[in-house]
Amino acid sequence: MEITLSHDQQASLGDDIYKLVTDSISKARKDASIDSKDFFRKKEACMYLGVSNNTLDKFLAIGMPYHVVRGITLYSKEEIKQFVLKQ
Repeated sequence: MEITLSHDQQASLGDDIYKLVTDSISKARKDASIDSKDFFRKKEACMYLGVSNNTLDKFLAIGMPYHVVRGITLYSKEEIKQFVLKQ
């Protein structure tokens, strides 16, 4: 089977493939940076858990541990795992 595309269709398909690949690479880099960290800031902790900021606040209210270092609140990946497993 042979498919013939016009020049415009080829260009559009090329653009779509390029966008798909670059988006996938960006997501992989973002995921890898989270997976390689032992401590997260709040936004990263939300991403790691796949929850909203409000849900994370609820977790904190029921005892999810956190640490404040020089005024910066950090969440331990290991402690997050343990907290989730106990719920």
